[in-house]
Amino acid sequence: MLIARDSRLNRLGGLVAAHLAVAAMVAHATVAFSADYAPPVTVLSDDNVYTVNHDGSSTYDQTRSIRIETEGGVRAYGQISYRYSNELQKFEVIEAYTTTRDGMRIDVPPSAIFTRQSPLSAYAPTFDDNLVKTIVFPGVEPGATVTMRTGETQVTPLFPGQFSVNDTFSNNKAIKSASVTINAPASMKLYADVVDMPGGLVAANADGQQTWHWSMKDAPALPGEPNAPSIDDRSPRLSVTTFASYEALAQAYRARARTQAAVTPDIQALADEVTKGIVDRRDQADALYQWVGRNVRYVAVFLGFGGVVPHTAQDVLRARYGDCKDHTTLLQALLAAKGISSGTVLVNADSRYWLPSVASPLAVFNHAITYVPEFDVYLDSTAGVARFGTLPFNEEGKRALLIGVGDEQPRLVTLPVADPDADKVITTTRIKLDRLGNIRGSSEVETRGEYDWIARSIFARLPSGSEPVFAEAYLTASGSDGTGRYMHGNINDLRHAFSFSSVFDLPDYTPLPGPGAMRVPRGLGGLNTISSAFDGLGSGKRRTPFLFNAGHITEVTKIELPVTMKVLSLPKPATITSPFGTYTSSYALEDKTITVTRTLDLTSKAPYLQPDQCPALRKMATSIKHDLAAQIVYQ
Repeated sequence: MLIARDSRLNRLGGLVAAHLAVAAMVAHATVAFSADYAPPVTVLSDDNVYTVNHDGSSTYDQTRSIRIETEGGVRAYGQISYRYSNELQKFEVIEAYTTTRDGMRIDVPPSAIFTRQSPLSAYAPTFDDNLVKTIVFPGVEPGATVTMRTGETQVTPLFPGQFSVNDTFSNNKAIKSASVTINAPASMKLYADVVDMPGGLVAANADGQQTWHWSMKDAPALPGEPNAPSIDDRSPRLSVTTFASYEALAQAYRARARTQAAVTPDIQALADEVTKGIVDRRDQADALYQWVGRNVRYVAVFLGFGGVVPHTAQDVLRARYGDCKDHTTLLQALLAAKGISSGTVLVNADSRYWLPSVASPLAVFNHAITYVPEFDVYLDSTAGVARFGTLPFNEEGKRALLIGVGDEQPRLVTLPVADPDADKVITTTRIKLDRLGNIRGSSEVETRGEYDWIARSIFARLPSGSEPVFAEAYLTASGSDGTGRYMHGNINDLRHAFSFSSVFDLPDYTPLPGPGAMRVPRGLGGLNTISSAFDGLGSGKRRTPFLFNAGHITEVTKIELPVTMKVLSLPKPATITSPFGTYTSSYALEDKTITVTRTLDLTSKAPYLQPDQCPALRKMATSIKHDLAAQIVYQ
């Protein structure tokens, strides 16, 4: 099926947000943990029946009853949308109605069931044939129940002769009853990976049919936690497929995608033009990667939406837009025109990290990127402002499927994670404190790797002229009252590492004349800081993994003091270590200038930590925050 329940297939670029409190990345929405967590709805029943034919086509019948518990539930479930492929599927609403809390049934009239073209395809309809059918329920209020029965026919399988299905029952709401039944020809071999749903094969051959059934009852609602992987990774779920292995899946994908990357005269001419005067092969690959990222508009049609066969590289070049698999196809053709081999990699681009043991095409894979073995680099040309060899954080450390380069066999790979040698923020801040306690300062910030991509992405999202507003909000969120602005160069110049600067004023920062004490001013520094490195970790025991960004952050602050100010004591230097890295700080006074140097190195072999690893990280974070809060005593 093309649309999974409660889909989390967010556009990669949509993962980038300027978090005013810490100016960090918001990878996904979470619900703050609370002992009195009240889910917006309760799923009373959710029954799903798949009937599979010999050729892999199928029908899918779903009946759901959902009780609305809160006003938030009214907003979220007062209307329900289904997305489907007009070319590959037929979809119908068989029955839909509201049962009021008084027990009265109100049927949804045909006029309240709308079919619209997918908004994702508004500007590129030939690349997305998807339609969205929306049911608007009448009389919805807390205590009411909405019921719908829908039918979906997979007229054309995504892969000829193959069948796959994936269902997730998100545990952020209580589920009283849910079930999945699959009826298929007895001769069809099915492979299943099922989590927290008892069941299995119930009939191997009854009149030529096999039947599988899984169910669950009375599953409680569980709140989310900040900075956790997708709720889908910890919810009851199943993946069922006819593919015997990931290698078989990759072979099926490659069989139809390979010819789409043919080098045409137009592509050869473009590759020669883009690389004119460039001798180094890596630099040639970089130039071609940058060209695709700048000139081919990304149309958010995910792998599996509108089919799994990319358009030809020639068509993508002509249209100058395409989805992720179209990007990889054009880039592969351009590289091939210069004799550089590459391959497609299927990966998950949201916050899912679970990979089922069975090779269901759309269980987790929703994105395609490029691998260039000659330089051992992974490239995502849809990331917009990621430099050559830099992956966005939401792809780092993921298990992915390398379709194969040339005649190489496909294989599962693990994408690289961030590390302090490649992913860096170095901030130098110069501050002048006047005799009235006012501060005027400036910062210079250098970025590398993932932090380079984050900074570019945040500034790219800011509307023109809004930098002062952003800066003031940043200062306020960090506990300072003041004004300032950020300045930066060309965000799209990926030839050089990204740097930016700031100026700021913090009036009445500390009372002068003394005696008194003050913290080291932060001002407007990097968008990823030592103080924000542990955001979302919390102080209590975690139930879920914690998404963890490794890297290196250096913050040097030079404070020029007024001649009338005498320093009585400086904070003591600190060295803090843990299994996940090292933090050091030093404080020095020379003449009338205090120099504060703080450095944080974080390392991890995985992009997240398990709950039992979090106490050690929390201990490190607490000690670092104590040092960051240390004060300069003066008179």
